[in-house]
Amino acid sequence: MGLLRIGTVVRALGLKGHLGVAGSEGALAGLGRVALRRPGGEVERRAVLEARPQGRLWALRVEGVEGRTAAEEEVGSEVLAEREDLGEAGEGLHYWRDLEDLEVVTKDGRALGRVTGLYDTGGVDVLVVAGEEGERLVPLAPYVTVEREAGRVVVDPPDGLLDLQERKEKKGKKEKGGRRKTE
Repeated sequence: MGLLRIGTVVRALGLKGHLGVAGSEGALAGLGRVALRRPGGEVERRAVLEARPQGRLWALRVEGVEGRTAAEEEVGSEVLAEREDLGEAGEGLHYWRDLEDLEVVTKDGRALGRVTGLYDTGGVDVLVVAGEEGERLVPLAPYVTVEREAGRVVVDPPDGLLDLQERKEKKGKKEKGGRRKTE
């Protein structure tokens, strides 16, 4: 299935070469191997020597990173893992890769498109859905149900959510030169 991003090295922790990893939400627990990829660099697979929560980060120690200076060189690197090594994300949780390319429909069966991307907003993640009516942003809120086995995401949007996006698309079509054309 390939590599899945499970976090980013945001800082060095301590003096022994621990990497401070954000965004893993516990995915590092129990992994024997990860891969690190520096921005614009190649993937480097590493054995996990230690992984433990430390405040809002995970302290990760991997082979080949000895000391604080070496850990500081990894800041900005993506932390990746093989999808099959991760198991299930947990009740009500999903790995982003599992959502990509799923069909998105409303609860009454109206097709909205397919998931083409995701935004991590720091609060509620947002699905990018591309369909015949254009691109929509759908928050992964309680009115969204992911049915992975069925290969779809079902949205029961609050009144006006999809209508608001449709009005914006009609109202905000741009003309050349960056001006907006109103209809």
